[in-house]
Amino acid sequence: MPKTPERWLLTWESAEHAVEIDDAGLGRRITWTIDGEEIATKKTSDDKVVLDGHERGAIAVRLPTFIGPARRVTWWDGDTELGAAAAALTGIGGVDLDPEPGSKAAVREEWIRAHPRKYAAQRTAVAVAGVAVPLIALWLLAQIPIPEIDWPDWDTNIPWPDIPWPDIPWPTISLPEFSLFDFTVPEWVKAVADKAKYVWPVVLAAVLANREVARRRRQDERKRQTDDPPTDSED
Repeated sequence: MPKTPERWLLTWESAEHAVEIDDAGLGRRITWTIDGEEIATKKTSDDKVVLDGHERGAIAVRLPTFIGPARRVTWWDGDTELGAAAAALTGIGGVDLDPEPGSKAAVREEWIRAHPRKYAAQRTAVAVAGVAVPLIALWLLAQIPIPEIDWPDWDTNIPWPDIPWPDIPWPTISLPEFSLFDFTVPEWVKAVADKAKYVWPVVLAAVLANREVARRRRQDERKRQTDDPPTDSED
């Protein structure tokens, strides 16, 4: 039985936008229609996809790396100053489409809006796992004893030919001596730099998760208050 395509919807200025995301082998096929007319379609395995509808605008789709519903589907008007496709690539501006009611994506969106702090904590926990799991794996590998192999003593004596190379009297060049500035990095700086590579992914994930929650709130508010698409929402 074929799987029902995932659908995202938006009604804007009497136009009915619909984006369908369907499995297509190892990738996905994404189709954008306005009032039933196909504007653009693309088959891809990328997790960030832009559909260029030229004067009709552009659609950007954020997909999960592996499985699950789309993370976000956003439309840019064709009159966008940067150009709709360029703006879609930057992720600045646009108005979000809403997942079809009752879909997995809709359930996810409702949960994020109802539990913004849990969502931010979840994304941070994923980042922590991304740092901790490789370190634990390396530690476990280090605990595995490496067997000692008694390699045979290969006694190879190859009679290479003795070639009488000419003795060329190369000139001796005296290079000037340079006294370089002697600077020692403090140990605390080395320690901070060493730990930063593990800390910054976690901090970045927390910041981005909170920004995403705030962005969704602004999107909801603008949809309620204006008939014009937002132009300054953040990625």
